[in-house]
Amino acid sequence: MEQQFFEQFLAIIGVSLLATIVLNRFKLPSIIAYLIAGCLIGPYVLGYVDQPTDFAFLAEFGVVFLLFSLGLEFSLPRLLELRSSVFGLGSVQVGVCGIVFGGAVLMWGASIESAIIIAGALALSSTAIVTKELSSLQQVHSRHGQLSIGVLLFQDLAAVVLLIMVPVLGGSEAGSVWTSLGIAMVKGILLMVLFFSIGKWVLPVLYKEVAQTRSEEIFLLTTLVIVLLAAWVTHSLHLSMALGGFVIGMMLGESQYRHQINSDIRSFKDILLGLFFVTIGMSIQIDLLLEFWPRIILFTLFLILIKIILISFVAQLSGDGKNTALQTGLNLAQAGEFGLALLALGVMHEVIPDEQASFIIIVAILSMAASPFLIRHNDWLSAKIWGLLGGGKANEELESNLVSIPHQDHVIIGGFGRVGQMIANLMYENEVSYIAIEHDTDVVIAKRKEGRNVIYGDCTKTEILKSCHLESAKMAILTFRSIELAKTTIEHIRSLGVTVPIIVRTHEHGDFTELVSLGADHVFPEMLEGGLAIASQALTMLEIPQDDIKKQIQTQRELFLTNSATEYG
Repeated sequence: MEQQFFEQFLAIIGVSLLATIVLNRFKLPSIIAYLIAGCLIGPYVLGYVDQPTDFAFLAEFGVVFLLFSLGLEFSLPRLLELRSSVFGLGSVQVGVCGIVFGGAVLMWGASIESAIIIAGALALSSTAIVTKELSSLQQVHSRHGQLSIGVLLFQDLAAVVLLIMVPVLGGSEAGSVWTSLGIAMVKGILLMVLFFSIGKWVLPVLYKEVAQTRSEEIFLLTTLVIVLLAAWVTHSLHLSMALGGFVIGMMLGESQYRHQINSDIRSFKDILLGLFFVTIGMSIQIDLLLEFWPRIILFTLFLILIKIILISFVAQLSGDGKNTALQTGLNLAQAGEFGLALLALGVMHEVIPDEQASFIIIVAILSMAASPFLIRHNDWLSAKIWGLLGGGKANEELESNLVSIPHQDHVIIGGFGRVGQMIANLMYENEVSYIAIEHDTDVVIAKRKEGRNVIYGDCTKTEILKSCHLESAKMAILTFRSIELAKTTIEHIRSLGVTVPIIVRTHEHGDFTELVSLGADHVFPEMLEGGLAIASQALTMLEIPQDDIKKQIQTQRELFLTNSATEYG
């Protein structure tokens, strides 16, 4: 038995490797490769693995680590910043899609419990595919990109509720479903409060201690133990293990150790995750594809078209233009890995019959395979669709909303308040290309409509600066709320080997000489420059010679910076 298990495991890994290499040539997601590998090696094609359930336990850990990684990427501050698209567009999208798909599945003959899980799974989109494609196309900070990210954040929240519901729907009698669901929701809320408390007060202390050991092995082992403990706690409460992985991932996602955790866990997670998708592929009844392929293609087109129509309609109702709304719909038109995980858990808990799950999984896979094409060509497709519908030039309405991030010889402006806008005006008048970064979504939307080249983001995040091609820019003019934040950001930028001139503007008083020593080329304290501007104007009105004014102003500037260095040094 052990020999057979080892041989089957080796076959799974080997076929998965071949499938990922082949599909990578076509730039298709590795998820599709794993699913195809499982389908080929499973009981319905080659039959080399005749009992996929032998790997179900390991595969469930794959789900745990999938949701743990999604939790790491889930950001509460970002959720609040995008709250209009998260709770507005996101909630309506999930609700409307769930009702439409639930009604369709009920008409198909599914039970109510099965319809709830299937509809919830299909209402969700692929965070991995959408974020990867938008990032590679540099459209994350476009309006349709931000709407898509906001909807995906709400979908993550909705998935938490669905994860709580799956074991309940699979383990309760019909009459007690609502009671069991209520109890499960209370357990889920208490669990999240517990994990939030641990994440806030226990984990930072633990990871600080672990980090001081400077041992990658101990760091990785700590993360594995924490994730598995979280899964065990939720399982003990008769909730999904995946829920524990997601919630503890959210907690760690807010810590300073998030990037190291994600880096350390990636290889381990990817192996288990690959095994999970392979086991899903094994459950696909290929004879269904051969027998009902017209119906499957029809259902796939139905899924894609309905999501495009519903999401576009809801986005347009929320105040966005036709082009942005349709591009958002094209971005989110697929099913996702979260949905596949829910379907797999539904089968494990006997909520969804194998045949129904197999059919829906095939439809979901085909929609995911089509998704990269829809996202990469969303602008062209929206133009064609509106053209066919008689909408004239599709881009005309929101042409001013499109953001073009220059690739080189541009100026990056961090902060797009009154000073940032004045700098942008001067750049425009002197024919210098620029890209501005602003964290206020209302400002971003308003200024894009005026034709300003501004994206949503925080200029203290080096990832945002990288996406603006910092390394090939002519200059960066960055605004910081505090001196410490400025020091950290400048030091990080210079540690990456970026030599671009950086002008720093700060709201806070502090040691500016240290900021210069860390790599800032010029520092302009807001308080200092405002005072010097007033003094300069006053001296001019008092008819003091301009040469004397310039010398005195420069002396005061140097004196101010010297005193700051002494005071804070």
